[in-house]
Amino acid sequence: MTGELIIDGFMTGAQVIKLKNVSKIYQVGDQPVYALANITEHIKPGEYVAIMGPSGSGKSTLLNVLGCLLRPTEGSYQLNGQEINTLNDSELSKLRQSVIGFIFQSFHLIPRLTAAGNVELPMIFAGIAPQVRQQRVTQALEAVGLTARSHHRPDQLSVGQRQRVVIARATVMNPRLILADEPTGNLDSESGKQILGLLDQLYALGHTLIIVTHDINVAHRAERVLVISDGHIVQRTSSCNLTPESL
Repeated sequence: MTGELIIDGFMTGAQVIKLKNVSKIYQVGDQPVYALANITEHIKPGEYVAIMGPSGSGKSTLLNVLGCLLRPTEGSYQLNGQEINTLNDSELSKLRQSVIGFIFQSFHLIPRLTAAGNVELPMIFAGIAPQVRQQRVTQALEAVGLTARSHHRPDQLSVGQRQRVVIARATVMNPRLILADEPTGNLDSESGKQILGLLDQLYALGHTLIIVTHDINVAHRAERVLVISDGHIVQRTSSCNLTPESL
């Protein structure tokens, strides 16, 4: 099965994410260290899920597995019925490029490129025609309110504006799955509100949204919350039932 079939699957009612007994194990000397331990979870199309837990609990490791940046050591990860561990590196790269949008806390913008150039980059790798790329870049930057800053480099943008460029880049390929790792972690409160508003818009448009956060106020915007400790999911709850005492 190829990436195209997976992409088509995102337009149906198929299960987006299905994890079964997933573990990620690192060998430290003679001892195995479980970054994730026996994770079983389903996430349906169009869900908004927050992942919470203390530092070192496995939140980012889980997000990286979901984003096909890490392969599970044990267990099964299926994305719309496709077993991820059966894909080679080239197929995984194509999958990430076409199906998954990443929003990183540290931005990962190319310093020498303008905002428009950074947003265009995934489409260059995908071989999309220049005229189509230009149209999509214009639309993506307009959607995040950065049309006037499209020709500015990252060092000429505020921290909040850089994060909006990241969101434009993450969505320019129209992925159905958006993964965000502490997207407001480096932002002031006003910029954070703007970014959360943009994420809410993506959710309203039908994207599946999974966000790692330490902030209970951010988690409350999701439908439900997974709490991780020592590589295990120790709690599943509706976001409206989430309290500081429950963490």
